[in-house]
Amino acid sequence: MGELGFIGLGKMGTPLLKKMKEKYRIKGVCSRNSGKASLHPDIKFYEEPFQIASSCDIIFIMVSDDSACESVIFGEKGLIRTIRPKSIVVNLSTVSHKFTMSAEKRLQDSMCSYLDTPVFGSIRAAEEGRLVVLASGNEEAFHTVEAVLNSFSIRVVYMGKSGNATKMKLISNMAMAANLAIASEALFSAENAGIPRELAMDILLSGGSHSRVLEMKKDAILKEDFIPDFTLKDLIKDLDYAMDLSMSLKNPVPLGAGAMQFYIAASSIGFGNLDYSSVSRVYKFLAGRS
Repeated sequence: MGELGFIGLGKMGTPLLKKMKEKYRIKGVCSRNSGKASLHPDIKFYEEPFQIASSCDIIFIMVSDDSACESVIFGEKGLIRTIRPKSIVVNLSTVSHKFTMSAEKRLQDSMCSYLDTPVFGSIRAAEEGRLVVLASGNEEAFHTVEAVLNSFSIRVVYMGKSGNATKMKLISNMAMAANLAIASEALFSAENAGIPRELAMDILLSGGSHSRVLEMKKDAILKEDFIPDFTLKDLIKDLDYAMDLSMSLKNPVPLGAGAMQFYIAASSIGFGNLDYSSVSRVYKFLAGRS
């Protein structure tokens, strides 16, 4: 295995780097936040992505969206300036399918491999090494980095040709969003019918209406404590990418589109920077009980 580098020390990137360090030597790190980088004195800090590309040939990226990834990889100070042939770029970020396919093509032109490897799980799951990773792209490159991916996850699924992992992540997030939206509607309906919230939640989680996302967000919804683990505005970004994917496939997603509008409504009344479970409060506003 070559020299490992890591770009992006945000809420997810920081715990991922920490878990990776437990088993692997990380040669370089690049982040807009030099203060976070200083917490890792054993790793050389690089101010710009092109600097890390000159010394590391397996580079993990965890940033916010297409725009950030475009800048990190292909921008004026991006990896592409100094990246060496046969390097592997492992993108852990959730990006659009369009970006994934474009990035793979451009890196292939530089004789490098691009792996789309979006992750499932919360910040706490990242801290505990319990993420699920989907990976697609060059199979040889995947096997080169598979063990590193396992250092912060409980499951790594290789999905074949480039783009498959990104497509599945976007589709899954759309299903999750729709699931939580309808569960929130059901919970409010029960309350409006005179059933205590805690009892209604217990019943919803006991029958066919049970869902993993409702289970995960149970305490936050009951306490209305929406400290962000995954912000509502970030979920809207993923839903936007999912809509673009559906359009490109000519694939009808009326329920997914409806859920997206529901989250946009939540953002419009000020919930964008809260956890996405804050969508459960929208019905109170609609009913004039804010």
